Amino acid sequence: MATIRRYYEHPAIAELDSVVTGISERADGSCAVTLSETVFYPEGGGQPCDLGTLAGLPIEAVLEEGDEVAHILSAGPAALAAAGVSPAATVRSIVDLGRRTDHSEQHSAQHLLSSVLLRAMGARTLSFHLGERYSFIDLDIAPFGRDDADAIEDEVTRVALDDYRVTTHLCPPEDPASFPLRKEPSVEAGVLRVIEIDGIEYSACCGTHVASTSALEPFRILKVEKYKGGCRVYFVAGGRARADYRRVAGIAARAAAAAGCADDELEAAVRSNRERQKELERSLAAALDEVAAARAEALDPPGGASRDATVFAAADGYDAGNRLARALARRGRVAVVDCGDDLKAVVCSPSGGPAVDAAYGPAAMAAGGKGGGGKAYFQAAFPDREALDAFLAAARGASAS
Repeated sequence: MATIRRYYEHPAIAELDSVVTGISERADGSCAVTLSETVFYPEGGGQPCDLGTLAGLPIEAVLEEGDEVAHILSAGPAALAAAGVSPAATVRSIVDLGRRTDHSEQHSAQHLLSSVLLRAMGARTLSFHLGERYSFIDLDIAPFGRDDADAIEDEVTRVALDDYRVTTHLCPPEDPASFPLRKEPSVEAGVLRVIEIDGIEYSACCGTHVASTSALEPFRILKVEKYKGGCRVYFVAGGRARADYRRVAGIAARAAAAAGCADDELEAAVRSNRERQKELERSLAAALDEVAAARAEALDPPGGASRDATVFAAADGYDAGNRLARALARRGRVAVVDCGDDLKAVVCSPSGGPAVDAAYGPAAMAAGGKGGGGKAYFQAAFPDREALDAFLAAARGASAS
């Protein structure tokens, strides 16, 4: 029995009493309930499904199954029966109207955006995705800059403020030429739904839409990025755009307060702090290299071991171990450094010294290590302390032989 879809006739309806026409248990223990009529839009056409409750039980998903709309509930048959959901029973559906309104705004905004992009830039929309936080369309043109994005945004906003009416037309699928459609419809059977934006845009679409373009303001293109052979355009509209403006404004205000500056001075403050951070990082790196050099001198005092002897050392972490190994190599030593709890070993050779990848790589792999390098530098990570110690023992043995 085909489900009557009331969300098309009455998109603002939030509640509906209807008759249960079928219940089927699914493999995961959830149940699919079909109704004589429904206010729930099923997932499809790039638009997520509506959510809400059925007889007080939360609906997890809404799917289109042929001519019927299946309402998926996590409740099993016993819980459904306890709530009064049984074949031929009349149950009440309550849709999350806020979610429906948001989806309708984003979907209608996509139609208008795609129309403006086609007229202004010759860009064809290849696909559409309506997400929880933002939506995007994929275009068949190269990415465009912020100035062009702002111009497109301004044109969409102009149409939105002019309050164009959004109308739904029904026609047989064999008669799409009745309307100047932006894109060839893929529907081959049933009634074709054509969404018109007051003479400026016509598209075949099964989604839910607003009554007029005033609901799409404010509108914002968030970003444009390269995607496959074309580009992807991210956007928000209506209530979602207002919420995003508040979110971004809040971030800016809190960041300015943390930086101790006015909102319009935030960019300069961030750049200044970033440069200061880079300078501090350079100073810290230089200080750590000085510490490594001092440790290397202590491990390799003048008049100490033969210059051909390998120096074995330990350090607190990979960064310190890496710096120490390089400092010893600058003193003309082959250095093998245990990086402690990081379970890594670093081997460095001075300029013109032996090839450490060939000398120590096989031993590292034999001990279960993974890594690599070249003639002057080699490093490996080990699964546990025992494996690292096995490598160090093999390295000492090879050095002593």
